[in-house]
Amino acid sequence: MSAGDAGPDSDALRALYGRVDPEPEGSPAPGHARASLCVDVGDGDDVAAAERWMLAHAGRLTSVRSTGCGCCVIGWDIEGPAALIATLPAALGATSDWAGPAAAPRRAAIARGRSLWARWWERWVCRG
Repeated sequence: MSAGDAGPDSDALRALYGRVDPEPEGSPAPGHARASLCVDVGDGDDVAAAERWMLAHAGRLTSVRSTGCGCCVIGWDIEGPAALIATLPAALGATSDWAGPAAAPRRAAIARGRSLWARWWERWVCRG
C-alpha cells in the first residue's frame, strides 16, 4: 500500500501523507506522549505496517506531521494519548528531537541505519 495506490484507503492515505498539524509548543499534555515513525521505502512490510498503524489511529492523534522525503524514507512525528502511542510497533519507532531519545528502542534505530546504509551503498557505490 502507498499513497498512490487505488482502493478504499487511497484517499485516507493521501490525506495522511499530506497532514501537517501545527506543532504543539512545550511538552505533551498530561496523559499524552510523542513518537516518531521512520521506515525505509524499500521495506514493503514496514511501509505497510506504518501505514496500517497510522490509518487505524490517525483520528485519535492530536498532532501528525509527515517528515519523510518519500524517496528513501517515510515518517511522521505524532502526538496522542500515551496508551495509544505505546501500541506503536518498536520496529517503526525512531529517535528524534520531537520524540526524545527514549521514545524508540536502540535496536530499531541501529537496524534502520544499517538498512539505509545498505541501500545507499547499492545505489551509489555499486552502480555500474
